[in-house]
Amino acid sequence: MAQLQNLIDAYLAFVFESDPIEATRLGVHDYDQLLGELGLDAVAGQAAKREDFLRRFRAVETEGLNADERMDLQVAIIDLETALRRHVDQRIWERAPYWYLERLGSAFSNLISRKFAPPEERGRRLLFRLQKAPAYLAAAQANLTDQTPRLYVEMGLTAARGLQSFLDEAVTGFAAELPNALEADLRRAMSGVQSALADLVAFLKELGGRARGRFACGPDHFDFLLQKFHQLDMDHASLYEFGLERVAADKARLEAYARKQDPCRSWAEQIDRVKEDHPRPEAFKDSYGREMMLARQHCVEQDLITLPEGEICHMVWLPTYLRASLPIAVMGTTPPFEPGLESEWLITPLDANASPERQKQHMRDNCYAFARSIALHEIYPGHHLQKVHHKLATQNSPMRRYFSSPVFVEGWGLYTEDLFEETGFIHEPAVMLFKLRNALWRSVRVVIDTGLHTRGMDFDEAVELLRKEVCLDTHMAEGEVRRYTTHNNPTYPSSYLVGKTLIQELREEWRQRQGDSYRLKDFHDRLLSYGSPPVKLIAGWMLSER
Repeated sequence: MAQLQNLIDAYLAFVFESDPIEATRLGVHDYDQLLGELGLDAVAGQAAKREDFLRRFRAVETEGLNADERMDLQVAIIDLETALRRHVDQRIWERAPYWYLERLGSAFSNLISRKFAPPEERGRRLLFRLQKAPAYLAAAQANLTDQTPRLYVEMGLTAARGLQSFLDEAVTGFAAELPNALEADLRRAMSGVQSALADLVAFLKELGGRARGRFACGPDHFDFLLQKFHQLDMDHASLYEFGLERVAADKARLEAYARKQDPCRSWAEQIDRVKEDHPRPEAFKDSYGREMMLARQHCVEQDLITLPEGEICHMVWLPTYLRASLPIAVMGTTPPFEPGLESEWLITPLDANASPERQKQHMRDNCYAFARSIALHEIYPGHHLQKVHHKLATQNSPMRRYFSSPVFVEGWGLYTEDLFEETGFIHEPAVMLFKLRNALWRSVRVVIDTGLHTRGMDFDEAVELLRKEVCLDTHMAEGEVRRYTTHNNPTYPSSYLVGKTLIQELREEWRQRQGDSYRLKDFHDRLLSYGSPPVKLIAGWMLSER
C-alpha cells in the first residue's frame, strides 16, 4: 500500500534527520556533517512529531495489506511506542552525561573508521562535526540536572577522558593522512573540542557533588518494555522467578559437569585454572580471529546456515571513549543501510595505566577457552551472520531494516552456543566449562536486571552477585554492571535467555510441523529471513505460513 510506504519513508527521514549520529551509524550518510539539535525545545518538538506519527500509523487500515506490510506496520508502532515511553520515563537528555559523550565519539569514529567514502571526503564531514562539537557539549552542560545518578556522572567522566584520548590519538592520526590544509583545519577544530571537553569535565565534577538521581527505571517502565517492546507475556515479577529457576538449573548442570572432570575441585576452581591459559595482550586479535574462522568452518561442515557471498568480519581495537562500559569487546555489525556485508569485532585492549592486578584480570578474561566460547555467539553463526541475513532480507523493507529487537538478536546469539554444543563444536572440557558458566551468567543477568531496576538492588550488590555466582573477576563484573544500569539497558540483559528460550520453542514447533522434511539449515534461514523483530512476531508469521 503506497500510503503506508509513504508514511514509513517520512518517519525514517524524520528519525535520521533528528538523530544524524545514529543515521551515520546505520549507514545513512545524508546528515554526516550534523550532530543534531539538543535544546529543550528541539527535544520537545521531536516528541510531538513522534506522537503525530504514532497517531497516523495507528490510523492505517490493515485490510488489504500484504504480509510484509503488516509486519512493517507492527514494527513501526512498536518502535514509536517505545521511543515515546522512554522519552517520558527516562529523560536521558537531563540524566545521562555519558550518552552525550559516547554519541559524540560515535559521530567521529564512524567517519574515521568506515570506508564508505574517500578519506578526504570523510575528513571534511568530520571537520563539520568537530566544529559543531563545542556547541553540542555546551548544550549537554545546559541540559544536565541534579536528577543525574551519581554513577552516570562517574561514567560521563570516564567517557570524557576516553574521548579526549581518542581525539589526541585516533583523530590526530587520521588527520595526518589528509592534505595539509584539511589537517590544519581539523587540528584547530580539535583544539576547540578539547577545550569544551575540559569545561564539561569541570562541570561534571561539580554535578557529582549534588547528583541525586536513581538509575533504576522502576517496575512500570520495565513491564512496558517487556510487554510492548519485546512482546512478552510476562512482567518483572514473573521474569525474576524465571531467572531464579534457570540459575538453579544452570548451576546444577555446571556443578555436575565439573564433578565429572575433577571431583576434588569446584567448577570455580577449574575455571580459575583455565583462565591462566591466555594470550598476551598484543595477541588478543589473533586469538579471536583464529576462533572465528574455526566457528565459520563448523557452520559449513555441518550445513547449519547459509553464508552469503561477500560477508566478512574484521578484528579491530575498541575506541578509547567506549572502554569504560565495555571491559572485553563488542560486536559492530554491518551497518544496515550501507553497502557491503562487513562487520567488526571490537576488542578492548589492555589498559597500560591500569594496576598490575587489573591488567592480570583483563588477560585472564580473554583466555583461549573464553575466546572459543564467545566467537560463535558474536560472529559465526551469531551476531555478524544474523545481521548479514537481516540486511539481505530487508532490502525492500526500510522499516524492518532500521528496527532491531534485542530479544531476537541476543536470543539468537545465545541460541548459537547451545547449537554448537548440540552439533559437536563445543566438547573440550575447558570450553565446555566456559559454555556452562556463560549459560549461568546469562541466567544471573535476569536476576540482576530485574533486581537493579525493580527490586532495589544496588551496584555493589550486583557486582558481588556476579563475582559469587559466576566467578567473574572484579574488572569484568564492574564493567558488566555499569552496562546494566545505563538508560537504554533495562530488560536488555534478560533478552539473551528469554530470546534463546523462545527460539528453541519455535524451532521445536516448526520441527513438528515440518515432519520428515525438517532440516536445521532451513529453519535457521527462514528464522533470519524477516529482519530482527521480536521473536513472538516471527513465530506468528512463520507458523501462519503455508
